[in-house]
Amino acid sequence: MNKYAIIFIIVVIFTVAIKPKHLIAASGQDNASQGQVTLTLAADNWCPFNCQPNSEYPGYMIEIAQQVFAEHNININYQIIPWSRALQLCRAGIISAVVGGYISDAPDFIYPLNEQGLVAFSFFSLKQGHWRYQGPASLDNQLLAVANAYTESLDNYIKLHQADATRIYTAYGNKPLIENITLLEQGLIDVLVETEAVFWYTSKQSNRQEKFNMAGLLAPAKPAYIAFSPAIEASTEYADILSKGIVRLRTNGELARILAKYGLSDWQESH
Repeated sequence: MNKYAIIFIIVVIFTVAIKPKHLIAASGQDNASQGQVTLTLAADNWCPFNCQPNSEYPGYMIEIAQQVFAEHNININYQIIPWSRALQLCRAGIISAVVGGYISDAPDFIYPLNEQGLVAFSFFSLKQGHWRYQGPASLDNQLLAVANAYTESLDNYIKLHQADATRIYTAYGNKPLIENITLLEQGLIDVLVETEAVFWYTSKQSNRQEKFNMAGLLAPAKPAYIAFSPAIEASTEYADILSKGIVRLRTNGELARILAKYGLSDWQESH
């Protein structure tokens, strides 16, 4: 064998050896193990829907996904990623699904037929305050803290005033609610908007729930989902597995057990 052939073989071996690991999961799925698929789910921290990864309390939506997909020999890799970034990665097929979204958040995503929760946004203020939400006009003279997309009326209000630091404060990052609760406690903002389940769960973790008051409902509850990437061919199949799986968990009592762990009850029974 001549020296050029030897050099060629070495180059090929070296190229294979350094193949980037991220290419394996470029479609949001890790198929490195034979017969085993891992779906990557992500969102910002929105406990109790999705909480701390690799913990005893990863969030009830995560536990639903883990149970349902385990029956199909599919693993769940759950990560905390800022919401806007998670949507981008999911749309590109780099991750498999986002957790806790409305259909209006990403109409092009693939959704299960059956929802994974009902979510309504409400306003919260300090307990000693007397302000109540009565439509966008009632937010005049209030510094409102936000972190997500909400309803058309409130989103329009936010867009109209987002350049005014006396009207809108926007929290970013992986734990925007914790930041907003701290600002509310310190009187640095007047009101924040969040779901009741998430607000009370988060404030209880730091024993601050007694300081706050629910100051009005933004809009009636809407279905929330684990939503799958439109760029992954198998997403329709995954959505169907999850949709049928949650019915099975509701029937056999496992859904009630998971929800009770987070101090919640079945949303279909309470609406």
